Amino acid sequence: MLFLATAMLSASVHLAGVADAPTVTSATVRALDRPAAVSLVDASVHDVPGPAPVRDGRAVPELDGCRGVEASTFSAEACLDQLSRASSAGVERFAASLDADGDDAAALVAAVGGQVPPDDAAAWWSDLGDDRRTVLAHAVPGVVGNLEGVPYSVRDTANRQFLRYATTAVAGRIGSDAERPDDLRRLAMLEQVRATLDGATHDVPFAGTADRHLVALDTVLPGRAAVTVGDLDTADDVSLLVPGMLFTVSDQLVDWTNTAGALHDEQATWATLLGRSGPGPVPTVAVVAWMGYQTPDLTNFYDLGLAQRGAAHLEGALAGLDAARADDEPRVSVMAHSYGSTTATIALSSGRVAVDSLVLLGSPGSVVPDAGDLAVRGTDVYAAAGSFDPVAGSGFFGADPATAAFGAVVLHMGGGSDTVTGRPLSGALGHNDYFRAGTESMRSLALIGLGHGVLVDGRAGDPGRGGPEAPVLTLVRPQDVYFRD
Repeated sequence: MLFLATAMLSASVHLAGVADAPTVTSATVRALDRPAAVSLVDASVHDVPGPAPVRDGRAVPELDGCRGVEASTFSAEACLDQLSRASSAGVERFAASLDADGDDAAALVAAVGGQVPPDDAAAWWSDLGDDRRTVLAHAVPGVVGNLEGVPYSVRDTANRQFLRYATTAVAGRIGSDAERPDDLRRLAMLEQVRATLDGATHDVPFAGTADRHLVALDTVLPGRAAVTVGDLDTADDVSLLVPGMLFTVSDQLVDWTNTAGALHDEQATWATLLGRSGPGPVPTVAVVAWMGYQTPDLTNFYDLGLAQRGAAHLEGALAGLDAARADDEPRVSVMAHSYGSTTATIALSSGRVAVDSLVLLGSPGSVVPDAGDLAVRGTDVYAAAGSFDPVAGSGFFGADPATAAFGAVVLHMGGGSDTVTGRPLSGALGHNDYFRAGTESMRSLALIGLGHGVLVDGRAGDPGRGGPEAPVLTLVRPQDVYFRD
């Protein structure tokens, strides 16, 4: 166990590095567009200033239904109804009662999302008029930006405003009597989100050239976020990247988004190349750098608690994509690394969501023994295990996806010459080589995300096959060769 933990720690730090602490400048500390007052958790005992307006002789609800989210009587449907019908002034007063750094918004989103499925949230948003959508996006951006089912362009705009509000609120406390113990860490996290969105990150080699969109943001430490490279509202092919152990918004969001950018460009290149031989326009792509759950560290990696909670968030993200794109469904792939691969098998064995392709990279184990137990349309399941990856094949959390008995296609990782373009491809041998530009692995991920898995080099699975396997030299791993107790 200690060896596995050490390997995962070393690999994860090597992949992403450590973020620098932020510098608080006068430009960072600026006046909020709206004030912050009482906490949402306590707001039910406070009166909202001003009388409730009257329309057609009827009192209009002023969002009492959106308070007391921890109470058993909280009704998400009532809250959404009141958000749609309250006066604009009432919405602004409610917004002023929420803390600006995002704790209340996170609590409200969790409460609403726990009761209202994304399909219903999408229908609710669709029924709103343009003026009401504008009011809500401006007044409660942390809610609108993170409600599954709302269009992603709206969520991006709202979350960028939410990020500004939270950054201003936290930075404004630092150095004052109101400073909180975790404010410096929280500001560092928010500044990393900003750095991820900055165009300057596009100057990094292989960081991708497409526009970035902030489609999810939880500002409460340790934070959660999702950044899309490409247009998630219109893309024909969507790939969602799920990270593993030791990935945090504060330290790895920039790197993980650059990885998504590199995969986006690889997919776009292949889409253009392959599209020339067929009718119709070249498919468009979007890649999501999804950091929508708290990943484990060395103190809590040994159980599935965080994976189970992460799987629930992943299910929500996939269901939200289905709801937002119900009239124009994209092809969806999940590409999950390390502990994230275990998280993905939990989500896709729940029976509540499905995808078109699944790739499990450097996996410490699947919670189900057979690829057929995963909700993947057409059983388009792949596994990758580098020759010098000590995590892959450990079986720490269940079945090894890279064995023939699991039934996945085991991808060739050794490199060589591209059979289509003739370009040289390097091998992906270590735990963090799978997303490295120029590798055979990156080529395979791009093709799988476009639905062209037939063009990748790999070994087909043999479900139900038992007994030891003779290792293939191009796929050999240390755990296949050395005896274990």
